Parts: sequence; structure tokens; C-alpha cells
Amino acid sequence: MLRKTKIFVLISLIVVVFYFVKMVLKDDIKEIKKAVYSLNQPLTTIAYIDVLDNTKAIVFYEHLNGNIEYFGDVRLKKNLFAWKIVGGTSGQTPDDRKLGWNFSNLTYDFPKYTDLLSGKIIDPEIKDVIIGTKNNNEYHAKIIEYNTGERFWYLITDGEGLPGSTVTGVDDDGNKIEEITM
Repeated sequence: MLRKTKIFVLISLIVVVFYFVKMVLKDDIKEIKKAVYSLNQPLTTIAYIDVLDNTKAIVFYEHLNGNIEYFGDVRLKKNLFAWKIVGGTSGQTPDDRKLGWNFSNLTYDFPKYTDLLSGKIIDPEIKDVIIGTKNNNEYHAKIIEYNTGERFWYLITDGEGLPGSTVTGVDDDGNKIEEITM
């Protein structure tokens, strides 16, 4: 009886170790994409994935619903078994603007971070996106190109709230092309 118990414990231990090795070696980007595509939004295109640390990620994506284009973000956390969606926002890409924007408060999903501002760049003349906060701080957003020529911008803060900020898209010479006050 003792030998059967030892064999059972050994087999169980091998299965558990194999499972954990498999989980560690799993391709995070592939799993993150799988989670985002599980939203089943029509014609989804992932623009960029920002893995904030080994257990948190933000995916920027766009999708079409009819003839209306939407741009947004999905926030994910990695637990012991897989990447899980914990939140997200999206908004219609504006036809009458040169710069789109979305806002997300990150403190609930990612306590280390404060806010996320992002949006699609519609006017190709916009080369920089500057965020001026109500505390008179200024940040330059990260600009990402995707889909051969399309671009978006984003800013993640880790202490400063962004409500009340002004978002300004400027050209190479610093001329204001679009300004949005939240």
C-alpha cells in the first residue's frame, strides 16, 4: 500500500510540475491576442500590446461595426492559468476631428498606475501629442505606427490624474493642429 501511495504522489508531482512548466513557457502575446479576439467584435485589428510587467498588459485595438470605426484599449491580468480581461474602453473614431481620445482610470485594475489617455491620430500632419495636466505638468505621448501608416498615441501615468488635461496634437514645427480639453 505504501508503494502505491508513493507512486501516486510521484505521478501527481510530475503532472503538477509539467503543468507549471507548460504555463511558464506559454507564449504571452499569443494568449493576450486570444483573449482580445474572444470579445468577438467585428473586424478587430490589434494595433499594439504594452506588457506593463509580467502580469499586466494593455492592448490597443480598433474594430469596425458597420461603417463606424472604433478605437480602444483592453486591460488584461495574468493569473495562474491564463490572461483575463479586467476592463477596457473604446470610442468611435471621430470624423470631424484630427485627433481621437479615450480616457481610462487604471487604479482599480492596475493599482500601481493612475490613468490612461489614448486615441487614434487622424491627421497625418500631427507628429507629437502633448498632454498638459491641470497640475501644469506636460507629457509627450508615445506614438505607435501600425497597419502601414496608421498611428495612435497613448500616455500611462503612475501618480498623476489626467482628468481636466488638455491634449494637443502638433506638427513638426510645433504648430497646434488639434486641441482637446477633457
